[in-house]
Amino acid sequence: MPRFQTKDGANLFYRVRGTASDRPPMILIHGWCSNLEHWEPLVKHFARRHRIVCVDRRGLGRSTTPGTGHTAQQHAADIAAIAKSLDLRGAIAIGHAGGGPPTLELTRSYRRLVKATVMIDSGMYALPRLGNPKDPFGATLGSMIDALNGPNGKRAFKQMYRGYFSNKCDSGVRDRAIADAMRTPIPVAVDELRVMAVSTQALADDIRQPVLWLTANQVDQNYIGSHLKNVQFAQVVGSGHFPQLEVPAQTNAAIQTFIDQL
Repeated sequence: MPRFQTKDGANLFYRVRGTASDRPPMILIHGWCSNLEHWEPLVKHFARRHRIVCVDRRGLGRSTTPGTGHTAQQHAADIAAIAKSLDLRGAIAIGHAGGGPPTLELTRSYRRLVKATVMIDSGMYALPRLGNPKDPFGATLGSMIDALNGPNGKRAFKQMYRGYFSNKCDSGVRDRAIADAMRTPIPVAVDELRVMAVSTQALADDIRQPVLWLTANQVDQNYIGSHLKNVQFAQVVGSGHFPQLEVPAQTNAAIQTFIDQL
């Protein structure tokens, strides 16, 4: 199994699928307490014509962490280092949910590496003020951190993750994803929530590459479009927070249309 050792001691697990072609390679960046296995329906669809790199971010999945580096910047640097070792250029970065800040940072900071970006059910917001009731996202992050650090942290963790899936989701798919997430140590889960405590709108302001913003619910397109210079929107139906697992055919079709237009 391929592994990459970072300078600060993280041991990163990654997987390469597909074969090199004239099509752009793909870099898949999973969300909060997720792992690279959760991209499998997308990988199966696109590996026929694209080289695909999936990474378990530090501390998640089968990757280890030195206990530091849980920031959007360091996650992006980790992924860029793996991509460099594989001689990747002109890739499509695809980030899901809590993997959104690292994906935007990767797109912004490594422009030769990232040709275009797909954001799957992620968020755009100003700098969150953790625990501030006047800041909805900051209040949500703060309450999640408090719950995880509380006496019933594991139970709260499981309830949070179960809530990410729609009632229509296949129970086997849902239960496997929840079980995967529950293997994450609570301190890492908390550190990874703090990864999201950055201004994604500020990151977006510096991005010039084409972006597909794909969601399960309606979003404020005017707001997002005011920060991303070249953005398209897509919305799936019948899905919770994991469109790539819950409605893979819709998700793959939207991404395919986006790629065909590049």
